[in-house]
Amino acid sequence: MTTSNPEPGPESARRPGLTPNLSSGDPYAVLGLVRGATPREIKRAYFDLVRQYPPEEHPDTFKLIRRAYEKLRTADVKAETDLFLFHPPYPWSPRKRQGKIDMEVHAEDVWRLLQEYGDLGRTDFKTDYRSVKL
Repeated sequence: MTTSNPEPGPESARRPGLTPNLSSGDPYAVLGLVRGATPREIKRAYFDLVRQYPPEEHPDTFKLIRRAYEKLRTADVKAETDLFLFHPPYPWSPRKRQGKIDMEVHAEDVWRLLQEYGDLGRTDFKTDYRSVKL
């Protein structure tokens, strides 16, 4: 009876299409992962890269890989790293011109002011009359 290698599950392998970018400052890119990778994926990617770049042969590359792994190793450290990672800015659009502000005092402005803060705008005069107690 021969056993074939089963298809690797999503939690046991790196996501397809991503290769490690050792010149990047992003720990996810260094390990060849997408953001939001599970702890199991992070650990698997780290050990795969350590096997590919052993510390005896590639000490500088190993330090880079180790530094990236340390930033993603635990949930607390990973959350802090995710918080401070660079997020691309929104697309720039030129500022729209505002129209000129009219600073002149017009008759309708005075009329509106009198209506709002004076008795000219009142429609209820019940407060002018009070009940008489005999």
